Amino acid sequence: MILSSLLVRALLVFFGICGLAAIVGSVYQMQASAADLKAHPVPGRMVNVNGLNYHLNCTGTGTGSPTSILEAGLGESALSWYPVQAKLAQTTQVCAYDRAGLGWSDPADGPMSLEQVATNLHTLLRNASIMSPFVLVCHSRGGIFCRQFYRQFPSEVKGLVLVDSTHEQGAFREYPYAQADYFKQRIQIAIAPLLSRIGVIRLMGWANADRQPSPLPADILAAKTAVQNRTDTTLAVVNEIAVMRKSLDAATPPPSSLGKLPLVVLTAGKGIDIGLAEREAIASNSSVENAVAVARIESTSQEELAALSSNSKHVIADRSGHFIMYDQPDLLVSNVLELLNSVRCLSPRDC
Repeated sequence: MILSSLLVRALLVFFGICGLAAIVGSVYQMQASAADLKAHPVPGRMVNVNGLNYHLNCTGTGTGSPTSILEAGLGESALSWYPVQAKLAQTTQVCAYDRAGLGWSDPADGPMSLEQVATNLHTLLRNASIMSPFVLVCHSRGGIFCRQFYRQFPSEVKGLVLVDSTHEQGAFREYPYAQADYFKQRIQIAIAPLLSRIGVIRLMGWANADRQPSPLPADILAAKTAVQNRTDTTLAVVNEIAVMRKSLDAATPPPSSLGKLPLVVLTAGKGIDIGLAEREAIASNSSVENAVAVARIESTSQEELAALSSNSKHVIADRSGHFIMYDQPDLLVSNVLELLNSVRCLSPRDC
């Protein structure tokens, strides 16, 4: 009985300490988030979309249209386009925005389907008086959102630039350790919201933008860190991954044809380099077989994306990792401008 009583007391003390730590962590997270947003105000403007305030940052005017719309990748904000937006703005109006819960945008109640994301972007542009036509420039997971936008609003899209875009069936093409990776991902998305709410992610620096070498200036890195440490951002990433994981279903259809739509596919050369994959796997003491398989899958996926249009151009950014806008921004800008010039509307009648 004495041992049992001591055990109960020990457990009560343990859970009491855990509860107190969680409360302190939650207060820390809320206060730090408020301070971050005060230190890094919205760089663009907020536009209401069905009750949610979305961040939209449009710069430049240019001559004629279309307007370039920048769609970021998974968990990324409008700031990910910093190295290229100012350069594009010298020639055209260019708009970057934050999906629900990301950057400075309000969070949604739950996961959004591809159709909802596309519809919300369309409503955002309409409410902000950003008139079509558009050229969509889309990074990573953003490529899937942009292709969905084109499916829903084809008459408003003049061209598409895919920047190391995700393939709809990419996750289904399993590499040797895919199931183990998917399981780890499931654990991570299950605990991430709690860890964010009690300040653990912020305290450990797991969402900090400067964890990896970056060409972004210090003030932009600080702003990225601020918004990425929001609990809303963690929830938004978890929601987007929840939708992504549906592509693990064998019934997931391949990306649909884009017809004759002007298309540029920019592929990260480092992502499809078999030799580099082998060397990095050996250096990190990880599976060479796995690394090579992933590189081959990525190469196949990028070739299939380039084949979606009969009017396409496939460019290998040979010095780039996944973030081509960081590694070879001038290459990205030149290809966007080339496409823009080929579809340029000099008057409303042209569009």
